Amino acid sequence: MPNANKRAECNAEALIIRRRSRTTTRSTARALPWLVLAALLGCPVRSYADDLPALIQKYVAWRGGAAFDQLRSVYMHGSLETAGLHGTEALWVDRAGHQRVDSDLGVLKQTQVVAPGQAWDTTASGQVETMAASDVRSLSRDEALQLPDAIRGRGEAKTTLRGVQKRGGREWAVIRVTFGDKDTYDVLINAKTGELGGFDIVEDRQSRFEGFSDWRMVDGVRMPFLQTVKTEAPGGDQVVRVAAMELNQPISPDRLARPGPIHKAAFEKGTTSTGWINFDFFQSDRIFLPAEVDGRATVVLLDSGATVSAIDKGFASALGLVPKGGFTAPGTGGIDTTGFVGGVDVRIGSLTLKHLNAAAFDFQPIATRIGHAMPFVLGDEVFNELAVDIDFAHHRLAFRDPASIDIPAGAVSVPLSRIFGNRSVPVGIDDGPAVPFEFDLGNGGPPDIYAAYSQAHPLLQAGRTSQVLGGGVGGYHPTMIVSLGKLEFAKVEFHNVPATLASDTLSGSNSNVVVGNVGLSILSRFHLVIDYSHDRLYALPYADAGTAPFDKDRLGMSLKRAADAIEVEFVSPGSPAQAAGLKAGDKIKAIDGKQAKDWPGATLAALRYRRAGDTLEITLNSGDLRKLVLADFF
Repeated sequence: MPNANKRAECNAEALIIRRRSRTTTRSTARALPWLVLAALLGCPVRSYADDLPALIQKYVAWRGGAAFDQLRSVYMHGSLETAGLHGTEALWVDRAGHQRVDSDLGVLKQTQVVAPGQAWDTTASGQVETMAASDVRSLSRDEALQLPDAIRGRGEAKTTLRGVQKRGGREWAVIRVTFGDKDTYDVLINAKTGELGGFDIVEDRQSRFEGFSDWRMVDGVRMPFLQTVKTEAPGGDQVVRVAAMELNQPISPDRLARPGPIHKAAFEKGTTSTGWINFDFFQSDRIFLPAEVDGRATVVLLDSGATVSAIDKGFASALGLVPKGGFTAPGTGGIDTTGFVGGVDVRIGSLTLKHLNAAAFDFQPIATRIGHAMPFVLGDEVFNELAVDIDFAHHRLAFRDPASIDIPAGAVSVPLSRIFGNRSVPVGIDDGPAVPFEFDLGNGGPPDIYAAYSQAHPLLQAGRTSQVLGGGVGGYHPTMIVSLGKLEFAKVEFHNVPATLASDTLSGSNSNVVVGNVGLSILSRFHLVIDYSHDRLYALPYADAGTAPFDKDRLGMSLKRAADAIEVEFVSPGSPAQAAGLKAGDKIKAIDGKQAKDWPGATLAALRYRRAGDTLEITLNSGDLRKLVLADFF
């Protein structure tokens, strides 16, 4: 069974690229969905005498009065600058709920469409897919903000007067728009003139400021020809300079129609499956497959949590691939910056994936930590088109045409929902109702519970807790770890389940929309057939799925290599390592008499999962000896 606690220590690839990082461009009025920012300055300091209706009326008058109130649609196109790239953007939006955005940054192109009864977009590699519910909601709210509806409190929008915010050396009256959840959309208005200063938005625990300037009259309506998004994430700012704009023109139905599928995957002629392929179930928490990337024999990590496939920068350089741009991408450890390389081909057995756009990261620190090379991460591109049949018990999988899959007898059908970014599955915590967890084959450790849920459910922290070093892309930091009394997935109950509680920080592990992330510590206890094309997962539990104990960290010490020594990077509170007097920064010369240089990385990482009662003798560089007795400490 899997080592259930490994993600907290070193499962860096668990959330390499979250869904926010998939959508690479959006209209500036919305901001990139994968931008993760710090909260922007803004605090109520006093209240104007103007009441809310008067302030709204002043704003409407400034925008053009009746002409703005009757605005039905907007079309604009112009230039887009973001993440060190330059390109174009076109936007169509109307009050009937239709919206289309086309962005072209060269290495990355994207289309997004929302209309009554349908919503679709394209991935970084050009595949067409149904849009996640969270993105649909964001786009629809943007439409209401850009047109008169939200400020008028129409539909689901509610407005309140929030006082004053200082920005850009000026004071702005703030009208807060809400839509019945925790997201807030503050509209900054000059109380004397009605001028719009911008939108200060907190959406799904992430903040951005959308500014507007270069106002011009178009058919009686004052419209911005310069739009910016300001972020505190590196490479996250955007600038759109509008070249042309038309108002009140109908959107052609052809622009809203969903195109046919764009195929990236192909089997050898005459086949509809790769057949079984043996995989390396490394440390029982990572799936590595033999593959060729641009003709180079290597291995790829299979990761349903990666909404865009990713390539190691060093490996890309060896292939002659040069990343373009500097996009922000949230990982488990915070924010990192990545470029993209285009035209990558991946071959696995009889399957070829052609012309993928892959995000480029420096995976070397992660590879060193986990003790395994990580040249390429294969993400959603393969899941979007093919069914993936994984038999963990025999360390084998097959990619199949979704039209010709065999569902194992007795398998439980589990919905794969497009609520937010990655696909989500229902998971029960303790005796509560099922809640959505992201489905993540790249998460090799315990389930991760996001801050919004753990803060609202203190029962998660009622038992013993500690901290371990967690993270990945974006860095490593102390993460709380607990043992859940019960967790339920696919009609199987699990008990005494280790789980990490994600910090309320800027990272991919933070959302109001989904509760957490479930990975291989649970998923590998089933034979899985994953079928994105029909939004279903079929899970057949192995005989000991609900009874096999979960491996737990019984050492409480994170280690990393430093020259010929092993360095203590972090010591968990209340752990055997702390009881033995070890502390961060200590240099270890030998463990159980074996020199530091002779410990393979993977073996070193596995020390923490030995049985309770086992002992370790640590020899420090100073010559001091420390004896540790492994034990449960959370």
